[in-house]
Amino acid sequence: MTEIGIPEWVNQQLFHGLLEQNIKNFKAIVKFVPGAAISKGENYLTIVLRIHIEMQLKDDSTKDVSYILKIPLVPNGQDHDFHDMFTTELDMYDRLIPELEAMYARNTAISPKFKPLHLKFPENAVKCDYILLEDLRMRGYSNVDRTQGLEQFEVEAVLRKLAQWHAASAKRVVDLGEYEKGLRESYFTAEHQKLLDEFNINFCVPFLECMQTYNLDPGQMVLISDYTSRLTDLNIEFGKNDPLELSVLNHGDFWCNNFMFKYKDSLSEVEDVCFVDFQLPKYGTPAQDLMCLLMTSPKFSIKLGKFDHFIEYYHRQLVEHLGLLRYNQNAPTLAQLQAHLHRYSLWAFICAQRMLPIVLLPPDLDSNIANVMGNSEEATAFKRKMFLLPAYVEQIKVILPWLIERGYIR
Repeated sequence: MTEIGIPEWVNQQLFHGLLEQNIKNFKAIVKFVPGAAISKGENYLTIVLRIHIEMQLKDDSTKDVSYILKIPLVPNGQDHDFHDMFTTELDMYDRLIPELEAMYARNTAISPKFKPLHLKFPENAVKCDYILLEDLRMRGYSNVDRTQGLEQFEVEAVLRKLAQWHAASAKRVVDLGEYEKGLRESYFTAEHQKLLDEFNINFCVPFLECMQTYNLDPGQMVLISDYTSRLTDLNIEFGKNDPLELSVLNHGDFWCNNFMFKYKDSLSEVEDVCFVDFQLPKYGTPAQDLMCLLMTSPKFSIKLGKFDHFIEYYHRQLVEHLGLLRYNQNAPTLAQLQAHLHRYSLWAFICAQRMLPIVLLPPDLDSNIANVMGNSEEATAFKRKMFLLPAYVEQIKVILPWLIERGYIR
């Protein structure tokens, strides 16, 4: 591999075969430029490359194309867990997301797309796992600055697309049957108790230490400390699916780096939202995606004040799209959804404690999976740095009392 991490097999000859297969008037590659698609601190589990190509067509005109290539990043000793996540994402692109899009094609007059175009190299051209996608930037899509957050109109656009996704995933169970066990359980099981214990301890020890600087009342600190001591049991309970309540296929890692916007000309209206990075799907409570989005991604000035509005907006969209899909079971009322979020409120705390500091931390060379998940001296120092980041402290010292007041920490 070269110093920027590009495998030797990612070469011009490989993409020549791809272009011959997919571009009708393709003649030759004029320029082939592979490079990193994501900066340090923006991705933890895969190598993500952007392949820019200038090609010559048969009429001798030229055209630029660009692709995103994802390759597993497998740390020593952790092959199995992370490789499973990569193959799960591959299955999402190959099978499950097309099934969700087909729900609309069969039942409605609308045809939302949830993923970038997914491509394959010519048969037998590559011997390892990979995910090859169109580069959405070529069609005008972009990410927001995660450290700044989303405006209200952007949050609403994401919630509308999320409701479409969730509705289709519920309808899919009616039409095609239950999701497989791995998607129903994910890592929220007693079999993963040791992993959950380690992860909770690795996060909570430095968090409780840093919490002393958040100007909380002593009673609030005692309550939070007690709550963190029960996180493993709460995680396992969170993962159970109630057959009497609406369950959906969650994206599972639903924050602003994992969806892209295409804006209308005014830039104050969203034309489309497209999801990416499907490594952690989980069939279960929609609270998982909702809490992740709303705790991590809106601007702080609207995050808490507009929280109830955002839930109401999502609920309207969910009911509308369940109806369009002719879902034959009762959609939850708004009151039922709000009670449901209270029951599954663990994810609000988890995302405020663990996802939000990652979102607010500027690109950092120390941002890697070992420091996020581990308990080494370096990893603990990295977490302290996140928990004491002024932008995070500004938010979390307000969010924690808000979670307590709503009964989300109890």
